[in-house]
Amino acid sequence: MTDAADEDALRRELAQYARMLVEMGLLEFKGGNLSARIGDDEMLVTRRSSAKGAFTDDDVVRTSISHLDDNANIASSTYEIHRAIYLQTDARAVIHAHPSQTVSLSLFLDELVPQDENGMLYLRPKVSVVAPPSLFGWNLVADQMAACLVSENVVVQKWHGTFAKGQDLAEAFHRTRAVEFMSAHLIRIAQLRQYFGEPTPLPAEMAEVIGGVPGRQLKRMV
Repeated sequence: MTDAADEDALRRELAQYARMLVEMGLLEFKGGNLSARIGDDEMLVTRRSSAKGAFTDDDVVRTSISHLDDNANIASSTYEIHRAIYLQTDARAVIHAHPSQTVSLSLFLDELVPQDENGMLYLRPKVSVVAPPSLFGWNLVADQMAACLVSENVVVQKWHGTFAKGQDLAEAFHRTRAVEFMSAHLIRIAQLRQYFGEPTPLPAEMAEVIGGVPGRQLKRMV
């Protein structure tokens, strides 16, 4: 596939997932942003203030990862965080969303630790919460956010939203959904604790492969 064909396909994917974020309640009509690495030193990223609920592939900007170019001026307002993630991690795609239950928990917690098996599978060992030093100072903690994603799959910016990395947009989207599912469990556990006491913790020992039965070429867990 040529570079032009790659770019056209990625633009369509960005538009698709932008609309899906709004449709699934993970984003407001105009909020959030998405990006995907293309080539060795560039990314496609959503245009600043673009409406994700009515997003088209024309709302995508191609810009450098390693340095600021002219298109950086019209790229997403959290462009610096996307840059830092690509420079510090193995990410091929990044999705920034505003999942409401996860953001609510970030007001109270400095990390989110999965208590359910699916959360542990997709988000282990934890999801860090990073607080900017000032209101709307999102890019001031770009390097700190990226450092969390070296070993984690999702990081939360306190009071604001999530940044999920993936090898493609589908994986980043899945992880964005997964952290909101995990947050729902954490909130429900807190609500039910007064009636049922402490929940049964996850087993300390992990199976060698998904499903527990070796020999079927399933993903190794340990």
